[in-house]
Amino acid sequence: MRRILVCFIFWTTISFGQNLDTIKKIEISYGYGDQCFPRNGIYSRSEKFTFEKSESEIFYLTSCKKFWDKSQKKATVFSKDSLVKVLQKRIKSSLITDLIVNVNANKENFSFEFLKSRLNEPTKRQIKKIARKRDLYFKIECYGLFDCENRNKVINSLKHFEHFDKFVSSLNLSSNQMVVIGYSNTARITLFSEKNFVTYEFSFINNNIGQPILKNYNKNYLDRYGFVNLEANEIIQEIIPRKSMTFKTFDLNRVTDDYINWYLQNYK
Repeated sequence: MRRILVCFIFWTTISFGQNLDTIKKIEISYGYGDQCFPRNGIYSRSEKFTFEKSESEIFYLTSCKKFWDKSQKKATVFSKDSLVKVLQKRIKSSLITDLIVNVNANKENFSFEFLKSRLNEPTKRQIKKIARKRDLYFKIECYGLFDCENRNKVINSLKHFEHFDKFVSSLNLSSNQMVVIGYSNTARITLFSEKNFVTYEFSFINNNIGQPILKNYNKNYLDRYGFVNLEANEIIQEIIPRKSMTFKTFDLNRVTDDYINWYLQNYK
């Protein structure tokens, strides 16, 4: 038993770059936005949730901050609005442990086998909305009997998630992700100890569920690496408020829109 305990302590320290006991604070943040062209209104939004460890070694959600960046007078006047809620919500120790373990575990579980019990069946309305948005509505138009049969076949295939694993294999899930200039859509989890911090980044530009997870130490972006674990999304949702923008962003069902778009582009 002692040997197992020693091995576990060694593994956690090497894998996390920090001993679990040394973590003092956790921040979960999410934001999206684009460059402010000559227009009025909100052009970026963000949220940040702070979890701090008490003297009794218990983590609490201590604050929730929301920010809005605005422009006025054709982007010549800028302002930032914010809303800060001071909280003291106790978080179960098991959830904190699950979070730390899962943002460090490469489970390669982005597959239909893992997702099939978690995904809702696409609706006809959802399929039509995406087809219109991507200028692919001609693939599900219905002018005559033959067209209706073909449309129904496509919709039925989508409802049964046909070729879903081919869709997954088409995704870039490496640490070399596409960089988009002028637009951001990213979540970050940061674990703080007294001397170091580790950051885990989820980019929602390449897919709607933020995979792969990109990990780096002390902002050393040259030494980061990526891995896949969809269970991290689920744990994050258990920790943050359900009504938050961040909670909705980590919903695994959002990958269905990516799949529908891919299917309509690749199959008739």
